[in-house]
Amino acid sequence: MPRKKQKVDTLEEIETTIKLLCDQSNNHMKVREYYKALKGYNKALELNNTDINALISRSKCYLLLGEASKALQDAETALAEDKNNIRAIYQKAESLYYLGQFEQSLMFFHRGLRARPELALFRLGVQKTQEAIENTIGTKTRANQPSATAKSGVSRKSGDNTPKSQAQSQSQSQPGRQRATKADLERRNARKLLGELCVDKEYLEKLLLHPDLIRADTNTENISALAKEAVCFLNKRQEFWRQQRPCTALPNHKNLPNDAIPKWF
Repeated sequence: MPRKKQKVDTLEEIETTIKLLCDQSNNHMKVREYYKALKGYNKALELNNTDINALISRSKCYLLLGEASKALQDAETALAEDKNNIRAIYQKAESLYYLGQFEQSLMFFHRGLRARPELALFRLGVQKTQEAIENTIGTKTRANQPSATAKSGVSRKSGDNTPKSQAQSQSQSQPGRQRATKADLERRNARKLLGELCVDKEYLEKLLLHPDLIRADTNTENISALAKEAVCFLNKRQEFWRQQRPCTALPNHKNLPNDAIPKWF
């Protein structure tokens, strides 16, 4: 009998510790100290790796750190414990969205909306995911369509004096200036789309051009491959955000109406 009581006390102590760690991490999240918050959630899950609240909170933290795959994994683990947990459903839908798996994301946003139709977050999720799908389809369609010049089959002669040919000749006279302007424009757009990650992207691109980089590669760690993989990921994210409308930008709960954010967020 004493052993049973001692075991109950131990379980209660663990639950109390987990709650305390999660509360501390939640406070870190409020002031955007995401890495400090992550440490607390990790400690909580070391005590109980199936604690639903800790899993969902860490999923949200991972998402804000840009690690959507890990966020999805935590959301799925939470759903394995409780398939109807509305917070876990939302986190899985958001994680799939940021992984670019829009069709699956839309399915889970609809699932959450059916369960809790009063929550505006799910309505907004359905809207932004549908727009992302439409934009993606539209981009592919435009890419497959031949240009107007190709359709007409008309080739411009070298002596053509049309406004278009004049504009082309003027542009050819200042190639360096146009290239510089285009590069500056692309850099500004990248900063708007990627935010602070743009600095990392530029650093990695310069690193890949460094002549001594290959020497730094070893049998156990290929720095070149890791840098290329990171740049490729950032380019995909940049193109993804370029396709989105303002309402589908990075999540900013401050811009949502009051009824859109339930208390558990």
